[in-house]
Parts: sequence; C-alpha cells; structure tokens
Amino acid sequence: MPVDTLLDARSLADLSPVALLVIDDRRRIVDGNPEAETLFQLSRRSLMGKPLSELIYHDSLIWELLDRAQRQVGDIASPGTPVTGPSITSRLVCDVWVRTTGDEGFVIALVETAVREGNESSAGVAGFGRILGHEVKNPLGGIIGAAQLLERQGVEGQAELLEIIRDEARRIERLVNRLSAFELFSAPRMKEFNIHALLDRVVASERVAIGGNVDIKRDFDPSLPELLGDEDHLQQAFQNIIRNAAEAAQESGGGQVTIRTAYATGLAFKRSRFGVGLQRAMLVTIEDNGRGIPREKLSRIFDVFQSSKSGARGLGLSIVKEVITAHGGQIRVDSEPGTTRFTVLLPIRTGGLNG
Repeated sequence: MPVDTLLDARSLADLSPVALLVIDDRRRIVDGNPEAETLFQLSRRSLMGKPLSELIYHDSLIWELLDRAQRQVGDIASPGTPVTGPSITSRLVCDVWVRTTGDEGFVIALVETAVREGNESSAGVAGFGRILGHEVKNPLGGIIGAAQLLERQGVEGQAELLEIIRDEARRIERLVNRLSAFELFSAPRMKEFNIHALLDRVVASERVAIGGNVDIKRDFDPSLPELLGDEDHLQQAFQNIIRNAAEAAQESGGGQVTIRTAYATGLAFKRSRFGVGLQRAMLVTIEDNGRGIPREKLSRIFDVFQSSKSGARGLGLSIVKEVITAHGGQIRVDSEPGTTRFTVLLPIRTGGLNG
C-alpha cells in the first residue's frame, strides 16, 4: 500500500487505539498517529523524518522483524516484545505487527501487552520463545545426527524408519525456529506443493507411531493440482487430525482410518482476498471407525483447551482450526457412534474455476 494512501486514511488512523508508524525504505518515520505520539512521548511533527534508530534502540527485536518482513510475504507478528528507546523512560512491552508497503516501506503497529496476573511476566512469551528455540533445537540436532549415522551404516530394513525420523526432526526444527521467532500459525508462508506427498508423509509417520493396530487406507484423486499453502503448517494440521483418528480407531479394536481427497464438486471460494471471481476447492476427509465424539463436546471441539481424550490438553484441534482458517479454508466434523469424519475444504489458488 503506497504511503500516500495511508496518509489519506489519516482520520481513520487517528481513531485507532493502536500506535501506528509509517516507515520508508530508509527506515525513516513518514508518519505516526496520536497513539504513537503518546507511546513515544513525541509530537507527530517531531516524529516525521526522524530515523527509526532515534526512536527505538538497535538491540530491539523490532529491527529483526523489519528484516524478516523484507524477505517474506505476509504480516509479521511478535507478542510480548520489549521496546526500548531514548524517549521511553519506563519498561515497555508491546504486541507488535509489521507489514510491508508497496514502496518498500513498512507499517509498524504496537499495542501495549496486557498485564498478566501473578508472577507471569508480560514479556514471558518472548522469553519462552527464545528458550524453546534453544532447548528444543539442541536435542533435535542430536536426533538428526544419530539418524544420519545409522543411515550410513546401512542396516537392512531400517532405511525407511530412519528417513521418517530425520524428516520429522527437521520439520519440528523448522516449526520451532518459526515459533521462537513468534511466527504464528495464522501467518502461513505460501508455496506450491503436492497434497498427496504431504499426506503420504503423515501416514508413514503415524503407521510407525501406532504400530500395526490400525489400518490406514488412502483414496486419493490423482488429478488434483498442486496446492498453494504452508507445507509445514498443513502437515502439522493433518497430522493432528490423523493421529486423533488413529487413536480413536485403536480404542475400538480392529480400527480403520480412511483418508480421501477429491475436488469439492459444486463448491467454490470467492476470491475476496486473492482476486476477483471464484476458485475451485479440494476436499480432504479423514474418517475413523472409533466410538465417536459425544454430542455435547462436538460444538466445542475446536476451542482451545477442549478435548474428548482423557489427560489431553486440547490444543491440537484448535491449532488445526487456526491453520485451515489462515489458508482461507474450512473444516467441519461429523460424528456418531462408530464413525467420525473430519472434512477439510481448501481453495485451489493455482487457478480459477477452469484451471
């Protein structure tokens, strides 16, 4: 979005409860709204033309967010981020969003992080993210190295299992890197990939995890085109669904999970975010023959901390919902005793209704 368009919308920005800064390609401040004036204790006249470095110290995470925003498409979000600068006299922690503009500049949005109760620091999310990145990546490196060493030894019958260990460890490492940099599941990195190759990887991994107690069947439509999406995020989503299905089927004995892909016949998405007209959609369904989900829990199954499994935290399906929604898709679940079916609808963004 050009800077002059942003400035034309100044009256709307002035009403915003969020501090907004418009930054040019040289990282100088082009404009700021009243909330930004209040946050940094400087007038709009004083802000304009000032280098961002005179407002925010270079050791702030905001500079890293700007660098990342230049390299990728989509908004960058960083909750619980400490903000320091010459005019900031007290401890300031903000939720920060960065968006690039059409002229290689940026819009930075900042809102003070809500104060948490007890001893939980308002910067705890940021600190936890860095600890997560460090402490999880170290053992992952050891796992990957051990798998590679065993692969070189060439023990018969182990190659496929070692490949699963290596690939899953690397995928977890990528997710941890992104989470520790505060990338949310609501901000996917889009690229084209084959949905069936992704589902094959999930099936191979889950067969190892559950042993031979559940029969996982695949019924794929080979005519489906490449999907535009975040491969790591969608793999995480489908892995959560398929693992839940396998566990449910396992409990019933003689369990079976069936995964199907197909065009969504008669359905299409509006291109409200991606252009004009309509675009085709694909269906991915995961069905199990487990006991089913109690009716009273069905309507809340995608809520955070809701789970039908004993001892579960109830995070998996809330993540699934967030990932699918971020891809412009939809998900629903139908369940009765003996059958549960998750249906995922995803737009095919590589072409219109005829492509």
